[in-house]
Amino acid sequence: MKYHIRTGSGDELTADGQQVVRLFRQKFLEPDDEIRKEGSEKWRKLRDIPEYASMMRSEKSDVARFKKIFFVTALLACLFIVIAALF
Repeated sequence: MKYHIRTGSGDELTADGQQVVRLFRQKFLEPDDEIRKEGSEKWRKLRDIPEYASMMRSEKSDVARFKKIFFVTALLACLFIVIAALF
């Protein structure tokens, strides 16, 4: 299925479902960008389409998980440096 996309910067492009996912993951698309199916006249926000909304939630949880892991790793590294400096 082909989709027409209008980005916040005013660009318009056509992509299939897999390309939409890839463009979102590569940060070319935002949740507020508008999208419509080929043959439809109704534009909808990307975040309002159930298939893509679930993908966006999963992306957010992946980023949150990465931030937690990074924070814990940095904290452990700092503790290791302090302990090493004391001995």
